[in-house]
Formats: sequence, C-alpha cells, structure tokens
Amino acid sequence: MCQRSIDLIFASVGLVLAAPIMLLIIIAIRIDSIGNVIFSQKRLGFKGKHFMMHKFRKFPSDWGNAGPGVTVAGDARMTSVGQFLERTKLDELPQLWNILLGEMSFVGPRPESLRYADLFQGKFSLILNYVPGIFGPNQIAFRNESELYPSDQDPEEFYRNVLFPQKAERDLEYFANNNCLSNLSLIFRGIWVSLIGSVNWQRIIELYSVIILLDIILIELAWGTSSLLRFGFHFEKINLPVLTTGIWLFPLILIPSMIISGIYRHPVRYFSIHDVGRLIKTVSFLWLLSYLVMFYFYRNSSFVLAPLTLILLLFFMIMIRILYREHYLKSKKNNHFHATKINLLVYGANRHCVPLLSLLELRFPKVQIVGFIDDKKIIRGRFISKYKIIGCERDLDTLYKLHNFEHIWVTFIPSKDKQERLENWCKQNNVNLTIIFSMAPFTYLH
Repeated sequence: MCQRSIDLIFASVGLVLAAPIMLLIIIAIRIDSIGNVIFSQKRLGFKGKHFMMHKFRKFPSDWGNAGPGVTVAGDARMTSVGQFLERTKLDELPQLWNILLGEMSFVGPRPESLRYADLFQGKFSLILNYVPGIFGPNQIAFRNESELYPSDQDPEEFYRNVLFPQKAERDLEYFANNNCLSNLSLIFRGIWVSLIGSVNWQRIIELYSVIILLDIILIELAWGTSSLLRFGFHFEKINLPVLTTGIWLFPLILIPSMIISGIYRHPVRYFSIHDVGRLIKTVSFLWLLSYLVMFYFYRNSSFVLAPLTLILLLFFMIMIRILYREHYLKSKKNNHFHATKINLLVYGANRHCVPLLSLLELRFPKVQIVGFIDDKKIIRGRFISKYKIIGCERDLDTLYKLHNFEHIWVTFIPSKDKQERLENWCKQNNVNLTIIFSMAPFTYLH
C-alpha cells in the first residue's frame, strides 16, 4: 500500500511537471521522422502477465521488431531525436501512464520483452513476483548499459549470457529486502543518475580534459580582456559585480552546454574548416544565451561587452585548436624523425588536394611532400595549404635534381599522350608514378 501510494502521487505529479517536456519531445519526433510518437510493446509484467509498455519512439516507425532486442551505443537504428532520448532516458516518460494504471511501479525490475521470456527459469522466475518498474538497482548500476556491449559480439547473445544473469542476481538481492524508505531513496538516486549520466563524464574527462581546461581559461581571458578594452585601466568604471559574476557564470553555462551540444566529440587533432563553422555557430548561440542570463541579473551591464567578448572568445578558441592540431602533427612527425622519408611530388592542384593532404599529414607522417606542379600558369607560385606550386610538367628534370623525389601522384586523369610521357620520364628516372583516380575503387566511382 505504501508503494502504491508513492506510485500514484509521484506519477500524477510527474505527468503534470513533465507535460511541457513531453510536448517538446512530441514535436521533435514529429519533425524528425514520420510515424507514431509513442512506441508500445508487449512486456512481461507481474506474475508473467503481458501488458503494453509505452515509450517515446527512438527508431523509425517502419522498423518493427527487426534487429536485436537491446539498444547498443550508437545504435544505427535510432533517429536523431532517438539518440538524444536514449542518452537522457526521457523516452521512459510515457511509462508514468503505465504506473497510474497499476501495470508498473516506480521501483521494480525492468519489464523484459517477450523474446526474453525463456530466461526466467529456476530462481530467476522469482523476479516475476515483483511489479516491474522504472527504477531499480540495475538502472543505477547499468545506467549506460548500451555502452557495455562489445563491438565484436552479437548483442543479444551478450545480453543473454552476461548482462541478464548479473541484472537478475542484483534484482533478487534488492527486492527480497526492500522497503518503502529504501524505494524512496532508490527513486531519487535513479533520477539523479539518469540526469548526470546523460553525458559520459568519465570519457569526456579522459579524452578532452586538456581542451576543456583550455576553453575555461579562454573564456576567462576573453571576458577579462573585453572588460579591459571597454573600460581601460579606469577601474572605477568597471562594474565589479558584473565582472566577478561573469568569471564563474560563463564557464558554468558554456562548458556543459558545449559538451552536450557535441563540440568536444570532434577531436582537436583533426580540427578542420567544418569544425570552425560548427564552433562559431554553437559558441555564438551559447554565448548569447549566457549573456541574456547575465543581463537578467544585471540590467546595467554593458551591451558592448557581449559582441566584444564573443569575437575575442571565438578568436582564442579557434587559434588554440589550430595550434593544438599543429602541435599534434609536429609530434607525429618527430616520432618518425629517424624513419626513412618518402619524397612525394603531387601533380595537379585541384579540389582533391586538400583532403589528400589531410590524409597524408595525419596518417602518413613520414611522407615528405616536396610541392605541387600544375600546367595552369595562373596559379604558379601559389600555395595549397603550406605547399607551394613549384612548376609544371616541363620542370620535372629541374625539380627532380632539386628535390630528389621518389614518387609522383597525379590527381587527375591525364590524356593518353601525357600519361605516356609521364610513364617514360618516371621509368628513365626510377620514379614511381601513381595516377590516383585510375585505380580501384576510384575507377568505378568516377
């Protein structure tokens, strides 16, 4: 009776409080993909009785029951909104209705789908003696269960043989001795774990702690510098409460928001022009949001500081990422310093060159690009990235004596006469000729 009273009160209050969030989720799902907003599936309930459990839909509506019965990290079946719902666990909100109907409880073992009914044998059959719930010991211990599945194993087999026995043992241990107080504690712990676990903080810290720390410093530097530029050294003009509030408020808003928005999912060592655009758009929006929060508390804060700080912040963030990337490339080259260098001449300065350079720089540091040659006179002497266009086909003899290259890569399909000339020249000088787009698989991709 105690648990049922908690269920009715919490579910009623939860539906009222979550109504605006659920409305936004419904709109997002409708925009993202066609089909029903709610996904309903038969599950094993109390005493093995079947009931329809409800969730917000994470997969395309026409997917059906194809694929594994578990959701793995980065599941290719998930829609864009579904990925967000899976990380935040907001897809579980419709189960508040299941609780009101008495089919579920706030605290109980997770209801399994019918395809796993055969697992409830022997002592594990006792789990069906409890009303299934949203929160349980496994929802805390296995908050990010989707990340536990090995990438080289069948997820269903792994769940059956490894995860289910562990979860079943934990459920039996807890529900054999639970009480109203322990269930209340479990609910609040489950809500906290669901919120904080929406971001894999350990992975973020391990992979991106350095750049996050640098971004915090850059936020403080941009805020302080803009204040100095705005007011100079006339400290009596500086609004000290605004300055000190910005020091702790802006990192507090910007950094977690940048983590959630995915800025740190793109490794800095591969920082590209696409990442520049993404950084500008995301940081500009988040900075505007942050400054509106500041303006809410301090109506007398200077409007000039908002664009000035944003310009400085974007400049600092972009530059530190470029320097970080160059440091990474330099360290990779230093690691191959004693390795035999491969001198390469690239023939053809066209749109294919930039991705080609990125591939060679990041993946093959022992390749030494001596430069480009191209037959178009108008671009001679210019640069692609940091590599100069040093001549044309007629300069091959001179360039060979200067740079002693062993390979020529051609980034276009040459005419028959040109290809014959290049092949003859390379054969005479013992240079390897590679016409990239005449090789498989590029031949059938043209």
